[in-house]
Amino acid sequence: MTARTFRRLLIAGGAGFIGSNFVRMLRRTRPEVEITVLDKLTYAGNPANLAELDGQPGYRFVLGDICDANRADHRETGRAPERPRGHRHLFL
Repeated sequence: MTARTFRRLLIAGGAGFIGSNFVRMLRRTRPEVEITVLDKLTYAGNPANLAELDGQPGYRFVLGDICDANRADHRETGRAPERPRGHRHLFL
């Protein structure tokens, strides 16, 4: 079986407890992966959970709802050639 590798990853709900820990682990273990975090910042999402990544190359935060078609289809999370090739939903 061939392992899948991603150069770009969209993580929905990445500012919550579980999501932010996943994002930090991914940055430590796979620094070459470009990460876009999409989070609505409701009760569990907190931008302070990812503040240490602000301004780092390969990391971007987008405020938004995964149910918003303009956000979910990457119009605002990445232009066509930069679209993530994978995604993870980490919201409850």
